[in-house]
Amino acid sequence: MEINWLGHSSVSINSRDLILITDPYDSSDGTFMNPQKADIVTVSHDSPKHSNVDSVSGDPHLINGPGEYEINNFYITGHGTALTTIDQGSARKMNTLYTIRAEGLTVCHLGALSQKLTPSQIDQIGRIEVLFVPVTPPEDEDNTIIQETIAALQPRIVVPIQYTMGNASDDLPNPMKFFDTIGAVDKAPQNRLNITETNLPAETTSIVLTRQ
Repeated sequence: MEINWLGHSSVSINSRDLILITDPYDSSDGTFMNPQKADIVTVSHDSPKHSNVDSVSGDPHLINGPGEYEINNFYITGHGTALTTIDQGSARKMNTLYTIRAEGLTVCHLGALSQKLTPSQIDQIGRIEVLFVPVTPPEDEDNTIIQETIAALQPRIVVPIQYTMGNASDDLPNPMKFFDTIGAVDKAPQNRLNITETNLPAETTSIVLTRQ
């Protein structure tokens, strides 16, 4: 399985059979997503930075909510979580986090997770090898939620997403302080991540990917 970070919350997951892209985004903040072609697109929630499906060519199969999906050798489960909290004074909206299983590996994309997972949700997600987590400032409440999620799911690899290294015009956080809070980190950026069932690290390790 080959994994590439495409910017913001978008990643591509490439197997021998299919290409899946998560959360394709628009260029409203001046950050352009390079042209992509895929067989499957998942959308975590309705936002221009997470649901610009028209930017992906190939007439992909769209998955945009909770449920179980099987497409060739990809097994995808969408788990619904609240996107906003009650005290934010707005209507609650849905975020969908996805577990994606292919080639004997399971990866999990949290989308815009903003509430702690319940024990039932953790059991439903089950064992995962790779977890994509949105970067949040250490002082932010969501950072605590992300830390607790990593501890609960115990992935072998954590891939930070949804951040900027200072080359974009948006207000995404810089990841360096975040990296210091998530344990073992390989800070040497990699262009892509190639994983199999046999080359996973023994302990949870965060791997930084460069935007493709």
